[in-house]
Amino acid sequence: MTKTPRLAVFYETSSASMLEVFEAARGSCRLIWVVGWSPEKPPIRALSRFGEVVDLTGMDHAQSVEHLAAVHPDGVFAFDDSPLRLAAAVAEKLALRFHSRHTALLLTDKLEQRIALAQAGVPGPEFWPVSASTDPAVLDKVIGNLAFPVVLKPRTGSGSRNTLLVEDRKALMRSLIDAQRRGEMMLIEERLREAHPRDGQCFADVLMVDSLVSAGRITHFAVAGHFIPAPPFRGTGSFVPSHLSEVERKEVFEATEDAIAALGIEYGFTNTDLILTPDGPRVVEVNGRIGGQIPTLLSLAGASPLLPEAMRFAVRESDGDLALLETEHVAFCAMYQPPIDATRVVELSGLDAVAQLPGVTSIVPNRMVGDVIDWRSGTMSRLFTVYGVAKDHDHLSELYGQIQRCTVARYDHAVSSAWRSPVPAAV
Repeated sequence: MTKTPRLAVFYETSSASMLEVFEAARGSCRLIWVVGWSPEKPPIRALSRFGEVVDLTGMDHAQSVEHLAAVHPDGVFAFDDSPLRLAAAVAEKLALRFHSRHTALLLTDKLEQRIALAQAGVPGPEFWPVSASTDPAVLDKVIGNLAFPVVLKPRTGSGSRNTLLVEDRKALMRSLIDAQRRGEMMLIEERLREAHPRDGQCFADVLMVDSLVSAGRITHFAVAGHFIPAPPFRGTGSFVPSHLSEVERKEVFEATEDAIAALGIEYGFTNTDLILTPDGPRVVEVNGRIGGQIPTLLSLAGASPLLPEAMRFAVRESDGDLALLETEHVAFCAMYQPPIDATRVVELSGLDAVAQLPGVTSIVPNRMVGDVIDWRSGTMSRLFTVYGVAKDHDHLSELYGQIQRCTVARYDHAVSSAWRSPVPAAV
């Protein structure tokens, strides 16, 4: 009798529905829910109904690796960036399919990744690692070479959390001091100019490519476009397929493959963020996991379910032959973001009208009236997310505008004299 493989899933409630994960694993593997690796209080009782639970609460990295390795999973799987280094260490110890420990470091440290990409000649933004404690002479030299405005972001993290555009030296120093108080290491990056002006546009020149690497062979299975971000860089949603031309898509694939090779990726999923510039596509970042909304968008667009195939790949039940979806329809998720100076939701209505729009399939509330909101949480500051399918990109643009017009929202706002808005711009 063939033994059913066991898959260790690094899980948080914000990652995916436990029922969705359980259904994806059905028929191919048994689940080991790995919890306690993040500050979240794990829902152990609920998870135990759908598989084995391994709780790492209170353990350091080395203890966590040993404890999980002793369970002997046949594969590891992560929805998020945070557990990648831990998952990679376990995978290396047990010879499982996943990113190497070195690659996991590059995928979770923006500075190390930037260095690796630059050394390999992959075009991207200029970058400078600095902090409030950097030697004043060194800091003066760096600032003297900057062409403001520049992007300032944490070296670790995702979803544009604490990412902003700073206009001058004074604003940069203020932001660096704030980061030091939070205990965050920061990275300055050149502001990249998009190939097309944003005025009057619904879609940005920002996109992402999802790929699977198996023994060094790269397969691209999704190319997603993005709506214009909310200031400073908060995501407002994405859609598949993208609005790229065939020539642009070929260039984007080549840039993505160069970045994947530069990071030494041999096995695993990647989600690559890029910007189209007047000089061609530029790689902003490579993430070592499936894009957050990609499984849902592909399903809406008519593709075969992605998560079951991803899990089969992780436990060596599949070689991961994923095809790029070709469809005339456009699946989308649209995220409604509050103004950058909003601090609390006072009113939120119109969602019933949004639900009635042709093409809308579902609405997921992310905030309620009375909730505190903060632009520093990045894309997670959204009030709600709309999912649906449009006939084509023109219909999508029209539908996106209707969603904005149907929604009525009021907020408490930050005191203007004590708050300075970052400049809206491309990442």
